[in-house]
Amino acid sequence: MSRAALVTLAALLLGSCAPPPPRERPDLVAALGDLEMVRERGVLRVLVPALREKSLPRQGHPATEDREMARVFAARLGVRAEFISVDSRTDLLTLLEQGYGDIVTAQLTVTAGRQKRVRFTRPTASVSEWLVGRRGAVSLPRSVVDLDYREIHVRPSSAFAETIKNLARQTGIDVRIVPVDEELDTETIAYEVSQGRRPLTVVDDNLLTSIESYNEDIERLFVLAEGRQLAWAVHQDAENLGSAANSFIIEHYLTGHRREDHSTGDLGVIRERGSLRVLTLNNPVNYFLYRGRMKGFDYEVSKMAAVRLGVRLEMVVPPRRDLIFDWLLEGRADLIASTLSVTPERQETLAFSRPYLFIQEMVVQSANAAAPISDVSELEGRQIHAWASSSHYETLVKLRDAGGGFEIVPVPEDMEFEEILDRVASGEFSLGVVDSHILSAELAFRDDVTIAFALEYPPPPPEDQHTVLARDKAVAFAVRPGNIELRAFLDDFVRDIRGTLEYNDARRRYFEDNRGLDRVKERRAAVSGRLSPYDELFKLYSKRYDLDWRLMAAQAYQESRFDPRAESWAGAVGLFQLLPSTAHELGSSDPRDPESSIHGGIKYMYLLLERQDERIPLKHRLRFALAAYNAGWGHVADARRLAAEKGWDQNKWFGHTEKAMLLLRDPRYYRRARHGYVRGFEPVNYVSQIQNTYDHYVTLVRP
Repeated sequence: MSRAALVTLAALLLGSCAPPPPRERPDLVAALGDLEMVRERGVLRVLVPALREKSLPRQGHPATEDREMARVFAARLGVRAEFISVDSRTDLLTLLEQGYGDIVTAQLTVTAGRQKRVRFTRPTASVSEWLVGRRGAVSLPRSVVDLDYREIHVRPSSAFAETIKNLARQTGIDVRIVPVDEELDTETIAYEVSQGRRPLTVVDDNLLTSIESYNEDIERLFVLAEGRQLAWAVHQDAENLGSAANSFIIEHYLTGHRREDHSTGDLGVIRERGSLRVLTLNNPVNYFLYRGRMKGFDYEVSKMAAVRLGVRLEMVVPPRRDLIFDWLLEGRADLIASTLSVTPERQETLAFSRPYLFIQEMVVQSANAAAPISDVSELEGRQIHAWASSSHYETLVKLRDAGGGFEIVPVPEDMEFEEILDRVASGEFSLGVVDSHILSAELAFRDDVTIAFALEYPPPPPEDQHTVLARDKAVAFAVRPGNIELRAFLDDFVRDIRGTLEYNDARRRYFEDNRGLDRVKERRAAVSGRLSPYDELFKLYSKRYDLDWRLMAAQAYQESRFDPRAESWAGAVGLFQLLPSTAHELGSSDPRDPESSIHGGIKYMYLLLERQDERIPLKHRLRFALAAYNAGWGHVADARRLAAEKGWDQNKWFGHTEKAMLLLRDPRYYRRARHGYVRGFEPVNYVSQIQNTYDHYVTLVRP
């Protein structure tokens, strides 16, 4: 019996044991299962509270953000998100338990009671619960003692009711909970309070911020509870789906700086941001991962530019090559570096730098072609395949319109040149077009395709009248036309690097001495999905401790470059560079053994993460945990205290606590720090490098 048939049979058997759907929801079908069943079904069933009325979606509204996150999560899984609206919030977890949905994304507060029923993910938010009333109302309570003999209106099933009961038990105040219809959402209850229909209620601060943007009649009174964790929920037995959701949530928040920045500013904005965002493509020439390291000709040239600017490099890879121009104009990146040819058509919307490479567009055919061709005139009646977004296509259209009787067949925009060459070699594509620098690299280790001729428009004159086979095409950086300063910087940069040892070495390695390119192609992450020889161990123990395996791989790479024999001057050893004493405390029998080291390192990261104040958002806790792994928790605590003294945000790492960490090298500061001197640049560089590596890993490798 096939795997698909077994999954279907399991679903039927499980469904037959499940309770019937609620009478008001005969459309629902029960199917208990894990990630494998979701992928087999092709749909992620997302349970969400029903919207009470049509309303204007507001940026920053938690419900809107959670739905969008769920859509992206489903897409990452390779399935479609199907939202199942539930009228009563009390039914959300019940329907999940019974198998009528796969996941709940409803700003659920994690409570001990709920944890007995479902499996929660890593938090999507850490919030404070605020008591609110109508602005200007008489005798509004301003502290807990003022709540004696007051009424607070909340849903009985909500975490707010639990908070109020705990508060009354701890303080002895006589506060009354007035139950609200379970079908009313918090925003509606808050609105009724603002209109004087109810006296008081409780709202999470992330939702309250959204409400305050349009309702001036609601007033914050005081905080009832801090550090409440909001999370998604899956069935207790859906371990793999929960693990996939954890990886996605960590990625979502740790890389949010890339997703949220759509700035179109010039060079000054790039310097202020501290990063150069470069659009490129993932292939063995432009940009790829090899044994955990970033590689590629355009990556290396872009890295040179970022170093000259004194900023960090961020590579941005769209899912299809035809999006690369729109993404630049939308502000998702600062420039394009993907061996992009300069054409008149492209110059209508983009500005190009001085060329840093010259290429030709080569028509290729199978080495076993029955009727090989060697001239453009022989294209008559033939089909030739090319990306519609490419300069190849533009050249072919001009040749065809000038009288060439051939057919241009667009290839999918997410197909890479390797597959085009494979299909030409097999005869599936009769002809294709590939740039000369790429073809040169490919022909070093394959002989199943040959060059037919170089494309040129206007076509060359008869052979006895022309002296060049084809006009070289310029390859340059592309920027937005208004970014004049960036373009000038790139012009100067290209002028200075061309002919240098560093540039020539990169060109030689990728286009001339490419003996190792076949191994790179086999092992690069986009093809193999692997970052290291230890990926399965990273996945196993990251899943156990609810972490993203790619983040743990990035940390191990920073620690040891994936070398299990690595040993530091301080005696730390193995992939995660554990001190023998630390390894012993963690139960790691041999830190030189890859599995033992990976288990110990990830467990240590988990412990550092869990010891922190839950009021700190997850992404900042992760960065503090990384800093503590490198420098020790005591030094991180000192840096957070110093950050608060300086007026910086002690709950954020980048731009705040990291600045304080650097000051702890100075006697004026470390002499009054509890844990004394620390080489602050080391944890600062450590966190930054891991964040940068992780950004690259999530760009190219799915969880």
